[in-house]
Amino acid sequence: GASEDTSSCEPGAEHYTNMRHLHRAFARARSTLASTPLDKPLEKPIFFDMCHSNNAARVRLWMALKRPGGMGHAIESRMLTYPDLKKADFAAVNPLKKVPALILPDGAPVFESNVILSFLEDKYGDAGPRLTPRTPEGRAAMELLCRVHDLYIASPNTTAPGFSHSQGAMYLSYGWHGPERGMDLPTRAAKIAEIWRQLCWLEAELEASDRRRAMVSRLHLDKFTRDPDAAGGPHLLGQLTLADLTWFPTCVFMEFMLPRFFGWPQLFDPAAADPAPTPFPRLAAWYSAMRAEPAVEAVRAEIWAYWEEMEAAGQFKPIVDEIAASADPTLKLTYGVPQAVQLNYQQPPPAGKGTGRYINQPDLGDVVDEHVAAEVTMRDARELHPPASLDALGFALQSWPTKCDDFEDDDAVVATYYGEMMDLVKAASGAERVFIFDHTVRESGNTNLNAAAGGSAAPVPRVHCDYTASGAPRRLQQLGAEGIYSRLRGRVLTPEDVEELAAGRFAFINVWRSIDDSHPVMQQPLAVCDEKSVAEEDRFTYELRFPDRTGENYSLRHSRAHRWYYFPRQTKDECLVFKVYDKREDGPRFVFHTAFSDPSSPADAPPRRSIEVRAIAFFDPPELEEPVDAMRTAQGEPFAGR
Repeated sequence: GASEDTSSCEPGAEHYTNMRHLHRAFARARSTLASTPLDKPLEKPIFFDMCHSNNAARVRLWMALKRPGGMGHAIESRMLTYPDLKKADFAAVNPLKKVPALILPDGAPVFESNVILSFLEDKYGDAGPRLTPRTPEGRAAMELLCRVHDLYIASPNTTAPGFSHSQGAMYLSYGWHGPERGMDLPTRAAKIAEIWRQLCWLEAELEASDRRRAMVSRLHLDKFTRDPDAAGGPHLLGQLTLADLTWFPTCVFMEFMLPRFFGWPQLFDPAAADPAPTPFPRLAAWYSAMRAEPAVEAVRAEIWAYWEEMEAAGQFKPIVDEIAASADPTLKLTYGVPQAVQLNYQQPPPAGKGTGRYINQPDLGDVVDEHVAAEVTMRDARELHPPASLDALGFALQSWPTKCDDFEDDDAVVATYYGEMMDLVKAASGAERVFIFDHTVRESGNTNLNAAAGGSAAPVPRVHCDYTASGAPRRLQQLGAEGIYSRLRGRVLTPEDVEELAAGRFAFINVWRSIDDSHPVMQQPLAVCDEKSVAEEDRFTYELRFPDRTGENYSLRHSRAHRWYYFPRQTKDECLVFKVYDKREDGPRFVFHTAFSDPSSPADAPPRRSIEVRAIAFFDPPELEEPVDAMRTAQGEPFAGR
């Protein structure tokens, strides 16, 4: 609907001619609503428009694109200003006092842009190209796109004061619009986040639609084609539909406001690079294709000119000042702008030597441990929608408060924290049984990467993954030899028990959390890499040579293709869960990770204090022949131990 109050398009012959006709139309609408017969029908429907209203622009686009030269022969257009909406006359046309609105020849009013568009396409569909898909599947896809826009972006879903649509977060303020239409900064941040979420959904939907069309074409599955007009087209559903007309004007708002006042990248410019490339390349390609149509570009120019005028008048200054004055670092308003950081990648070894280090024993000089800093793009994992999951990316952030109050007491950690983490790993992974075998407390002031008994270690500032394809099964066998106590069986597992577990699917999973009660993580946060971005040839083995065994990590050669993520300001109640080995090969298996220096952290950031636990998750263990002791499983978890 219309949302601004001081300006409109420049008056033109088709905009403001003969306002008496407008008032007559209002009068006829009022008489219709009052059940008073009209003296005579209107010659043709009257469409009430406003040049900067994104919802009214949907209808304006339909009339421009439906037929060369427009639909003026069949529908009369009237351009309003914001004050016109407040008149009692207009309330008879649309009691919500919004545009667009339509008066039919018999005086009946029609409002809500989607209803108007559906009516016009149904009534005048033969006037030009179809703007709805031919098949039920295609029409359902179109309606979904329109519905998401209307529910989550463009509609406040209420007429009560103080409620506003998500899009209003881009331009409504107390300073310009007053208390009924303005919003505070937390509300603005929440609505800006909703805009980001819906754009992420739309981008993913378009990518999925492209893949479906490619599959149908590749396999010649004509019976699955949603619409014969859609194949290969540049629009949201391939062909031009009402969904394109619905989203485009709102995207003009976003194009104008989000980069300018909120620091977002140029969302709809495929070539933009500063401050970052578009996070929505499919949407950017669609937007560019839409702009190539002169009638569409003309509508964009009208909306753009209005917002330039309002910027010059000072409408956005209260918002800019409000953001600049905020001291709350948790209020996020900028999206899609990753930062450049330095990560330490391992150097491959010279000829005749391996890569690794000796632990608790003399160094024999046959392995080297050298790394080099390389610049990577670090993305905010909190921006991922849908959120990261173990199945999709190999890592996930889970809210999981703890009752453990002393992480320096190993016995307390084992007694309290291990059980909590077993429950968390089961919930995050879907595993049936979980065994926690180790934990490490790390503090950013330390230098030793390996903790002494009862002590803490330093964060590991090197890209690595804890296990290799061959090392993980070997580590399970070693842990079995050391003794895995099963509460479910009430005894230590035998070698045969461990062999049975190893025959099924198992995964090594780490859980990392801050143990600082007062501050989120701001020093040396943990970054994780999307394994889909890691080529197999980028990995190589790093050996950890203990006195009694040799463990294997994966190290990683640097590549610009690697996609790195972290969760800024991770709190104590949040746990980063990630896989470091999974026997199943058709998903993420090896999540590389590292601590790093976050350039966005304040200079006086408090030291990082964290704990990580290491778990083995079993997904299809053999059934037990022995009876289960209910007392030993009262905690709901079969494994405990170290």
